[in-house]
Amino acid sequence: FFLFSDVLVYAHKSSQGDYVVHEELPLHLMKIEDIDFQSSKSKHHSFYIHHPNKSFAVITCGKAEKQLWMEDIRNSISSEISRKAKVEGARLKRVKKSAK
Repeated sequence: FFLFSDVLVYAHKSSQGDYVVHEELPLHLMKIEDIDFQSSKSKHHSFYIHHPNKSFAVITCGKAEKQLWMEDIRNSISSEISRKAKVEGARLKRVKKSAK
């Protein structure tokens, strides 16, 4: 995974060492959900990513890595939603001014 300010990219490393991108998921459409480890002991270091294009479980190496990924993704989602709202607000102000 590669987390950018506006998208989460998931890819795999090819035998030549290059990354092959599977999909770019815009963050403003994304939700993440912790997997309840009490109901799924084998997945206690996992969480779900829900997106209109694709949803899947992410399995991490440990609790700390899981928490870090979830926190970073949540913060990035929040920042991207705020950014998009500001851009849309500025666009609407411009439209109102030009309509006068």
